Amino acid sequence: RRLAPCAKKTYWICAFSVNQHAGICDKDRHDSHGVAVPRCTCGLEKHWSGDSCEMNKFDEMMAYLKVASPGFGQVVAVDRNFALFSRIWCIAELLEARKSQLPQSLQVLSREVVERHKHDLEDLDVREARASVDADRVLVLSKIQDPDQFNQELRDLLLNPDFGLIVAWMSIANFGTEFSRYCMEEVLHITIDSFVSQGV
Repeated sequence: RRLAPCAKKTYWICAFSVNQHAGICDKDRHDSHGVAVPRCTCGLEKHWSGDSCEMNKFDEMMAYLKVASPGFGQVVAVDRNFALFSRIWCIAELLEARKSQLPQSLQVLSREVVERHKHDLEDLDVREARASVDADRVLVLSKIQDPDQFNQELRDLLLNPDFGLIVAWMSIANFGTEFSRYCMEEVLHITIDSFVSQGV
């Protein structure tokens, strides 16, 4: 009954919305538990760049959804190890959403997880971020004119004492329940497995 108001909400998840068969389905992958994901044998032509590639247009997709879907916002589901902030696609999407003035909501497993990793965010550097395909890393970096300014804006987005996403989450963390934390853990397992399958 408490979740009923959420029943009509729609979520656009890259890992599910992008056609994996046109990208990385034939690559060796492991899920978040270290279990090997079998290679796909579909034989579909792969597109790593150009108009037919679905994996390099997050900024265009955000701009489109902002116009096509009023009220569209970004939900950031953070894994327990904060690995999300080491992935170049993920942090680029964070800042793109802020620049597009999209509502953003951070979801973290627990206050303890935040306390354990919060200081790691103070040294975030997009130049050290990783991607499963190095060409993706090169592509994202090519769109950043000033990496130092990007880094400062990213840290500000997360840690600013007035509006930072981490600070905002911490301010409402005490209102969470054991039930919501349990549900969040289940969602995070699904999300991280999806990210790994997608190769972000």
